[in-house]
Amino acid sequence: MFAAVLVCVVLVTVQNRADISGFLNRPVSKVRIENQWQRISEAEVSRVLSPFMGNGFFDFDVVEAKQELELHPWILQASVTRIWPDTLSLHLTEQVAIARWGNEQLLNQYGELFQPESLLELRSLPLLTGPEDSQETVMLQYQKLNQILFPAGLRLSGLSLSKRGSWDYFLNEKMQVAAGRDEVFEKTQRFIDFYLMQPFQKSSQFLSIDLRYTNGIAVRDTELDLTGVAIL
Repeated sequence: MFAAVLVCVVLVTVQNRADISGFLNRPVSKVRIENQWQRISEAEVSRVLSPFMGNGFFDFDVVEAKQELELHPWILQASVTRIWPDTLSLHLTEQVAIARWGNEQLLNQYGELFQPESLLELRSLPLLTGPEDSQETVMLQYQKLNQILFPAGLRLSGLSLSKRGSWDYFLNEKMQVAAGRDEVFEKTQRFIDFYLMQPFQKSSQFLSIDLRYTNGIAVRDTELDLTGVAIL
């Protein structure tokens, strides 16, 4: 009895193979978006996925679709999963821009470079610069300096590493600080201690600070345009 049923099933399957195959391997026609995006538009994603849509469920190349999506400058990682019978599940992890690198690129929190088409909306991000392939070093220094400066109400708006290894940075968009090559964090803390001792009317006029002294700080005042050395 079982053998007869099995034969019937096999015959029906063979006779209707095309219909069954078409039923199981339906064209992928829907995309289910699993998270929200800020920098990526649905139109951009549709353009990337359009060559893949319409392929059969089992023929849809999720690996290639993932690779194509990750070529988008704002996509850090793409997760592409098929859901039977005809749906694609899509989860995109966006890049998080921490700072600008030079005039055309951005840095994420891992010190990795990426390059969107336009940076016009991101001009408020800190500007980091340095020799070629130094972006990870500069980003790490930026993060460490921020931890020291932020509690004092000082915002790091720019950081530069020279080819000779000297560090310069900008605070609150207008105050330039020359920190030199060695003991940058110790010198920065010395400046913070000095800065917090000053009346706000005075410290708000600081234009440039030179920390490259063994026991002192050179301060240039924006209002009086004078240079003085504070011995600590």
